[in-house]
Amino acid sequence: RRHNLKPVAKSAPQDKFAPAEAIAYAGEPKLAPAPPTPLADESESEHSALLNNVIAIAIAMGFGTIVSSLFQNAGLTLPSYVGAMIAAAVIRNLDDRFRVLRIQQHLVDAVGNISLYIFIVMALLTLRLWELAHLALPLFALLLAQVALVWLMCVLLAYRLMGRDYESAVMAGGFCGFMLGTTANAMACMDVLTQKYGPAPRAFIVVPLVGAFLIDFTNALIITTTTDVLRFLGLR
Repeated sequence: RRHNLKPVAKSAPQDKFAPAEAIAYAGEPKLAPAPPTPLADESESEHSALLNNVIAIAIAMGFGTIVSSLFQNAGLTLPSYVGAMIAAAVIRNLDDRFRVLRIQQHLVDAVGNISLYIFIVMALLTLRLWELAHLALPLFALLLAQVALVWLMCVLLAYRLMGRDYESAVMAGGFCGFMLGTTANAMACMDVLTQKYGPAPRAFIVVPLVGAFLIDFTNALIITTTTDVLRFLGLR
């Protein structure tokens, strides 16, 4: 009574978990919820395209198993990934013509880079260096000799024979990685070079084709021919 206080009418209880856009502060107009941005649609379409490319790679791997079994039945001993490469080449050319799976190169490159990094990490994890401790000095000497020989072959042969241009330099880098490791190392070396100096599409066609495909046919032919010759001469 003294201060003329009056009770205020009770308002409806406010939901404790009301969304932020439903809360209006004093003196501020109530804002309508923001419309959905096109970024969400772009993200969903990108995820869908990535899934399509992963499915295409899985299909190539499945058909590649069948192709590899056909090679084995024909008497050819080749790595299992050769069949997958043949199937992938057929699928890619058909998709470029009919656009069924809509394969995108940058997404294929992303999946390939992830697979390459996983392969390198798993290969390093399986090394048992402590078992080779007593061979450290001979292995180090062999490694130095191999690096020197590969460097000379890259500079004097690979770079010069491939044309003495940027593409040939990237091919020489891939040759260096291939001679010191596997085709995965060659791809990693070329990837580092192209990220720094620019794309080299011809190098990325030649080196994987030779290092992971043609060399297996050549090795199988040479080994089979040599074995037949030795058997014919009675040396085996």
